[in-house]
Amino acid sequence: MKHTMEIKHRYTGAVLWTGKVEAPQDTSQSRLLGLAVLVALKAKADLSGAYLSGANLSGAHLRDAYLSGANLSGANLSGANLSGAYLRDADLSGAYLRDADLSGAYLRDADFGGLKLIARASRADYEFFMWSSALGGHIIRAGCRTFTLIEFRRHVAAEYPGSDKAEETLAILDYLELRLNKFLERMA
Repeated sequence: MKHTMEIKHRYTGAVLWTGKVEAPQDTSQSRLLGLAVLVALKAKADLSGAYLSGANLSGAHLRDAYLSGANLSGANLSGANLSGAYLRDADLSGAYLRDADLSGAYLRDADFGGLKLIARASRADYEFFMWSSALGGHIIRAGCRTFTLIEFRRHVAAEYPGSDKAEETLAILDYLELRLNKFLERMA
């Protein structure tokens, strides 16, 4: 069945894209919105500032998508390929990002629900993200691991001491610590 869908701007309500998506009659609105996003992006639609809250984009191929300022709050982005996506000022608060690929994504000023991205770095097998919490804490997320800076250093010492992997990871942690200190200086 063909469903007529509209994607609107999150602030103005202006229609950014209108089109049809093919899906069974009983398809949920969140899945229909997710399908509409894929069709719109394939058609090269500009979805800057789009209201996509709650969209089901699980497993979607969104590589290099331009979604600056989009509201993706509560969206299901699990397993989505967002590598190289432009997500500056996007609202990702409450978005489900398990197994999402954010490598190379531009995340400056993106809202992760009280978390602010301070820095990121890559190792051959992981991308490292350092976040500042609205509550004042700082965390590093790499793959399935979430640690403070001190906890991550302890993890490296315990899991792969003296290895090339340890040396590379410690260099990344030094870089993240440098960026954290610069961030804290600006906030003071």
